[in-house]
Amino acid sequence: MVTIAVCVGSSCHLKGAYEIIHQCEEIISQLGLRDQVELKGTFCLGKCTQEGVTIIIDDEIMTGITPENFRQIFESSVLAKVPED
Repeated sequence: MVTIAVCVGSSCHLKGAYEIIHQCEEIISQLGLRDQVELKGTFCLGKCTQEGVTIIIDDEIMTGITPENFRQIFESSVLAKVPED
């Protein structure tokens, strides 16, 4: 199971965290990954001065996430960890 935690603190909220969550939900649904990817919100990760939204994929903190680059990051950082059937 791959875990994605999206910061929903005030700074990330203003930078588009909820759009990232929505995109993630759509991708998980489209690819049929509900049993393999857990999506959750988290409060401030202390990266407020960084560009974009901050997320954690498993134990890796990633900053600079935007609606424009999220799908690419999902494909490279999440799909690589999901076992193929």
